[in-house]
Amino acid sequence: MRKIVHIYAVLCLLLSFSAFGAENEYPLMPVDTSSPRATLNSFNVNCIAAYRLLNSGGRGKGFRGRIEANQIIRNIKQCMDLSELADFQRDNSAKEAAVSLKEVMDRIEIPRERHIPNREDMVTEDGSLKEKWNIPNTEIDLVLILDGDDKGTYQFSSETVERSSEFLSRVVHLPYKDDATEGFGKLYLTSPGNKVLTIIVDLLPSFMREKKHGQAVWQWVGLVLVLVGTFALMAFIYSIGRKIARGGAESGLVKYVLSLMFPVFAAFVPIITIRFITYHLVISGRLLYVMRFNLSLLTLFCGMGVVLGLGRRVGEIIVSSPSIKTDSVDAQLIRILSRLIGLIFAIVLLLQGGTHLGIPLSSLLAGAGVAGAALALSAQDVLKNIFGSIMLVTDKPFIVGERIKIKNYDGVVEEVGLRSTKIRLLNGHQAVIPNEFMAHSDIENIGRRPFIRRVSDIPLSMGISASKASKAVEIIKELLKDHEGFNPELPPRVWLNDFNRDHLALRMIYWYHPPHYWEYTAHADKLNRQILDAFKANGIKIAVPAFTASVDTVTQDAVLGTG
Repeated sequence: MRKIVHIYAVLCLLLSFSAFGAENEYPLMPVDTSSPRATLNSFNVNCIAAYRLLNSGGRGKGFRGRIEANQIIRNIKQCMDLSELADFQRDNSAKEAAVSLKEVMDRIEIPRERHIPNREDMVTEDGSLKEKWNIPNTEIDLVLILDGDDKGTYQFSSETVERSSEFLSRVVHLPYKDDATEGFGKLYLTSPGNKVLTIIVDLLPSFMREKKHGQAVWQWVGLVLVLVGTFALMAFIYSIGRKIARGGAESGLVKYVLSLMFPVFAAFVPIITIRFITYHLVISGRLLYVMRFNLSLLTLFCGMGVVLGLGRRVGEIIVSSPSIKTDSVDAQLIRILSRLIGLIFAIVLLLQGGTHLGIPLSSLLAGAGVAGAALALSAQDVLKNIFGSIMLVTDKPFIVGERIKIKNYDGVVEEVGLRSTKIRLLNGHQAVIPNEFMAHSDIENIGRRPFIRRVSDIPLSMGISASKASKAVEIIKELLKDHEGFNPELPPRVWLNDFNRDHLALRMIYWYHPPHYWEYTAHADKLNRQILDAFKANGIKIAVPAFTASVDTVTQDAVLGTG
């Protein structure tokens, strides 16, 4: 029995040399997993090759060593059903499960090769394939894959992969068999991943290489130093980026755009950290999963920040076009839309990244819904103002620089922001009005009037004759003939309008083009003087308002104290 096992081990070693040596005739051929026997043989061959590579310092052998190690990992993964694991877990879960299963099989009895079923042995009477084979006296299963790229092959079941470390803990007290890859687990889990670390660890006291809570002491120390360095470096990079971006596009568009490079650099720091703790510190087990998950999540959030920053900068680049005024409503609309598009892409990135990390899409959507509801309740006023600003920039009831009237406010629009609109009132004060209020109020846009219309009633004395009244009308018509600001489409109108208690009203209406207010007032002042002079020269009197005063004698006496 022992002799047969030795022969089997030698054959596996020979196969491993042929599989990874330079003389391999078919280097791209996938491993054979067509039956439980083929899968176990392929698994053993690649584990022995991995053991040989580690013993020869494979992690520090440079490019050639990495190529060989990656090929071994790919072959081992093909022997395992990893469909239940998130994408980012598969490589390391496969490696750790392989080490644990190899350590288990190096301690327990495995049936002879001829007793392990091949492809023909797995065919049932109706021509279908048996779906599972179990290593006798164990809970280690090889199952038929029913769908996907590996359909029709046999792999270690997902449950076996998940429980591999548990199986090892239950047999670790058993001695190794004669053909075992002795110390494979310890070699994989505690040996550094490069030559420099290997030299440093060899110089450390022996207790630094002892395992505490699943990792060697030197690995715990290295992990703490790496994490501290990671967060310190990210904080430093972000502080420089914020300093450069301070002031936004107004401080310099090129500088503002280039400042986005710092968040990009910061997003790569956790990725480098993941590779370092995985392939150099060789952290393993649950700790590695926690570290990879949280660092990947940090990378995801950094990426979302980059996308949001990119949206803002794209908006500023578009606004910087000579055809767009920086403070115009169009510019505000472009900024809002670019930030909104950036937010949409950030949400898509979150959903895709969450799926990669193994968070179900339904959970992400449910979480987004709950977070959205909570945000809407806590920030509904802010959201109302944002939607109000969108309504303002899309409807464009006014632009920056126009004079408007809204409720009790009369002034010139200075700025339309995401939350509020700033108006410089005619008295010099600045009014900041929420956009929700602006969007739902009646707005009188004085700045868009095509002309200034003057309507004036001139009171003529009640004793005026009809001829003089007609003369008054003719005088004003003559003064308004081709007047300053005259538009042929809107000729002036002058007529005797109505009889009032104390005067005869002469109504004058004319339109001043263009609507320059101070030029209009100067013309009105000039016209008024001309009317006074012309009326005086023609003996036309302007009525003085009559006032009637009545005194309550009793009340007067009471007030004076003489009653």
